[in-house]
Amino acid sequence: MALSPEQQHALDELVSYIPEQKPVQPDWLKTWLGLSKEDVKSAVNSLLAVKGEYEGKFLDWIEASPLDATFEFIAIASWAYYQVEKGDNPKVNTFIDAFYYISTCASVGYADVFAATQTGRAIASLVMIVGPSITNQALARPKRSCANDTAGQPEIS
Repeated sequence: MALSPEQQHALDELVSYIPEQKPVQPDWLKTWLGLSKEDVKSAVNSLLAVKGEYEGKFLDWIEASPLDATFEFIAIASWAYYQVEKGDNPKVNTFIDAFYYISTCASVGYADVFAATQTGRAIASLVMIVGPSITNQALARPKRSCANDTAGQPEIS
């Protein structure tokens, strides 16, 4: 059914009042993660603002007792890994399964267990980056604080 010239003119005039819309670009982070780009930028900037403070605390923790820090880091990472992988990963049925995988991530990097979830992969990646440097210090003697540097050492004349 064709429009008459009067109908076409009326339709054209009506359409001319509709403002031109720009296509909306989808925010993929919001779609997939539930976080907008602004949310991510804000979170990263907040983390960067306190990075130095937490880095110092982390290094002090490791230097104070390297063996304890190594075990605690691996235990915490194992617990987190177990929490996100149980039920989704057929090879992670117990905390010990998670501990086995995470401890290999912190050392040789070989295991027959692999992360099945994105969060599990993120935890394993963090352990693979930080773990070897912590385990390298595991058997080092704890460093003394500056106030105790000379305590228990013979004087040199």
